[in-house]
Amino acid sequence: MSKSNKTRFHSLALGKENNFQARTDGLISAGDTTPSVDLWSLLYANTGGDLAITYFDDSTEGQIVHLVNLGAGGVSFIGAQLVVADSADLAQNSTITFINHNSAFYELGRSQNNGTTVKTITTSDTTPSVKGATLIKFTTDSALTVTSFDDGYPGQIITVMSVSAAITITNGGVIINGRSDSAYVLTGSDATSYVFDGSVWYNLGIGATAV
Repeated sequence: MSKSNKTRFHSLALGKENNFQARTDGLISAGDTTPSVDLWSLLYANTGGDLAITYFDDSTEGQIVHLVNLGAGGVSFIGAQLVVADSADLAQNSTITFINHNSAFYELGRSQNNGTTVKTITTSDTTPSVKGATLIKFTTDSALTVTSFDDGYPGQIITVMSVSAAITITNGGVIINGRSDSAYVLTGSDATSYVFDGSVWYNLGIGATAV
């Protein structure tokens, strides 16, 4: 019995032939936060600065959109109708895929190449951003007390370390160190890790001193 409802592809390519050699179809203009997907489903970002996309215009139900970030700046997806699995920016040489359903775009998956996995803190920032990072490295010359890690996403795990001055991480509020009335102090090459549940950072208790 033949299965006539199946479609078979021997080869499949998206976009125009020799794109970016003779043409730039799908290239998102600098500052275009709502790029059109009317004529293509393969988009490229290639700007020196960050780009915040809020929607894909001119889409249809079931449409799949692939985006490749070629630029040095990060690409973020902040629109209410962009449902992403990870709030981290799309780094250079990374890709992401969405599917349109009921006017919203749902992330199907991404490849995060050369992402911002290490963030170095050199200033007296008591609430450093950990967006897109897995290792937070403090290199401040003087002691610092940290009260929060900003811009985390649910399920994110970060390792925090100090390579110079003592870093005290407070207990309570948005950081839970696992012991009442205690903080963690990172000195020298000490490190500790946290996991974020969407509202609170919970300490995983790796290599730090409780006080």
